[in-house]
Amino acid sequence: MDIDDLNLTDEKVNGLPEKTYSIKAEEGLIGSIFLKPKIMSEILEIVNEEDFYKGSHKILFNEMKKAHESGKIIEVLVIIELLKKNNLLEEVGGEDTIYDFTEVVSTAANATTYARIIKEKSIQRQLIDVGEEIIKLSQNSYNSIEKIIDDAEKKIFEISKKKQHQEIIKVGELADKKLKLLDEYQNSTSELSGIPTGYSAFDQMTGGLHGSDLMILAARPAMGKTAFALNLAISVAKQNKHVLVYSLEMGNEQLFDRILSITAGIRLKSLKDNMLKSEEMYRMGEVFGEITEMPFYISDSASVNMMELKSTARRLKSEGKLDFLLIDYLQLISPQEGYRKSREQEISEISRSLKLLAKELNIPILTLSQLSRGVEQRNDKRPMLSDLRESGAIEQDADMVMFLYRDSYYKKNNFDDEEESESSNSDNNNNSEENEKGEEVELIIGKHRSGPIGTVKLSFEASYQRFLNIKSDKYLPPSE
Repeated sequence: MDIDDLNLTDEKVNGLPEKTYSIKAEEGLIGSIFLKPKIMSEILEIVNEEDFYKGSHKILFNEMKKAHESGKIIEVLVIIELLKKNNLLEEVGGEDTIYDFTEVVSTAANATTYARIIKEKSIQRQLIDVGEEIIKLSQNSYNSIEKIIDDAEKKIFEISKKKQHQEIIKVGELADKKLKLLDEYQNSTSELSGIPTGYSAFDQMTGGLHGSDLMILAARPAMGKTAFALNLAISVAKQNKHVLVYSLEMGNEQLFDRILSITAGIRLKSLKDNMLKSEEMYRMGEVFGEITEMPFYISDSASVNMMELKSTARRLKSEGKLDFLLIDYLQLISPQEGYRKSREQEISEISRSLKLLAKELNIPILTLSQLSRGVEQRNDKRPMLSDLRESGAIEQDADMVMFLYRDSYYKKNNFDDEEESESSNSDNNNNSEENEKGEEVELIIGKHRSGPIGTVKLSFEASYQRFLNIKSDKYLPPSE
């Protein structure tokens, strides 16, 4: 039924515009619930007490919700007794007012329509409140334009999610939520609680990729960190999850060549040189349809700051098009305009912003990071947390810190004091036929906020940019 067909007319309340509330819809919904208490579960998926405009209606609906959650029947006498017990009966207008609600509507058929009207009006009022806040922010000369826009976008995004953000929550509600998740997990065909990566030992350690997690993947040049990150992103996209890749070091064409190399099993050098054999052309044709159907998005902006990155991520998330964000790499994100502090402070701010964004959007974020050259001065060149470049805040903010280490690289190459980019090193490696065979690579989990640390051994086929399982039984614990 269309909202206009209900012909709801309301008295003007507290000077607010008439279109920002509907007292009649609120009364109609409460009356509908009294007529048909079983619809409460469905109604709670649309509105909560904060969506009601009239204060007495907020109180009454809240008591009805609590009765429902405790397994009590939502019946007039029961609600009256609950209101008396909490000294709230007079605040809602007394017993006669409660009985009056049962006569507001003759059927509960329009209950969900009333609920949607109430929700719509609630969002309108929230937007008005945010508009007033934005005006105040704009008048505050102490804030930069970038900060004002960022705050405004965040507030509007929170409204667009169409749910109330609870800063304080009762432990019992978390317990109910956990039980539901456990029940869903028991009935699921997947053994993982997060998004599978396809790397069995890694998934065993982590349970997959989880929303709100900030993950750092760090390595020295030529270890294959961009390749590994792309392998993860492709695996996620193949599960029809939406992936956004910010490639700040290489262009769209370069990135697509790598995606094609990984997916089709075609040597990266052949793609770059446009010298494909007939069987490689055939394999490329086979996977083109799969690649074009993947929900995989790329931005190769040479320079992006956190405000721009957050704005894009929020927009895609609001459209239902963002489940995993990959950034290559952290140190290439530009500081916000007007933000002039030390590089370490800038990186700390970027790291913290990424963690907050992961939590806000409830998505896993993976960002690549550089390591300091101090790694090269040790006999054992396996990276450690202390090797993270430019800021200890990266380690602090991250839920997981991973390192890639290829022992074969150090055995075959004398390290050049001049740091080269990972992409140029990969190109050089692709010239060697040895890279047709997989090299053993260690994926070292140096920090894991929600689980164990240890090492996963993988096979890296540099010519094809592919990482493959070689030990599918279990991960290796950290060495003593």
